[in-house]
Amino acid sequence: MLEAGLVLVFVTLAIVTIGSRSLTTTGMATDRSVSFVGDGSDLPCPWCRAQTSDSDDHCPSCGHRFG
Repeated sequence: MLEAGLVLVFVTLAIVTIGSRSLTTTGMATDRSVSFVGDGSDLPCPWCRAQTSDSDDHCPSCGHRFG
């Protein structure tokens, strides 16, 4: 019975560790966050994911109009 309890604790710790890795906003564990490039770029284009500027009214890469 003690062994089953220890296995349950270790499996729970492994699941929590793996789950918390995907929730971080820094580091290389996840690719879901948008990072600041530092060159005046804003959010990427929702259609082609190319970098856009805040002053763009259309995507410079694919040409889709914003707004």
